[in-house]
Amino acid sequence: MKEDDKKSLLPYGTNSSSPAIILPDLKLFNNERGSIARNYFEGAADQLNDQYKALTNLAKLNDIIYNASYNFVPRVGQIYHLYERDDGTHLLSMIENWKRFRFIVSVKFTADSIWKKVEKKT
Repeated sequence: MKEDDKKSLLPYGTNSSSPAIILPDLKLFNNERGSIARNYFEGAADQLNDQYKALTNLAKLNDIIYNASYNFVPRVGQIYHLYERDDGTHLLSMIENWKRFRFIVSVKFTADSIWKKVEKKT
């Protein structure tokens, strides 16, 4: 194979009349894609933080309920109502709209023994 034939197979020009080699703008690529990746990870971290806050709030609610006084065995799927007495202690009741105590939240007892807040329907 002749030397000139070898040059024609090269991926770049070998003389001054060859087309100019234009390099891609890697800085622009890295800035754009890096920004997209950074936004993805920041969004994922925000979602994890929101889930963590929701989980800690649920744990606090369950702690209050398990330390509240009640005289019944809760049934899965039933809705109960948490009240606060004047002395700051809590009471779990089946009675809705009980005016004697300060209402805190309505909850449902789940099969995994977790108390979950029930949103009131308006």
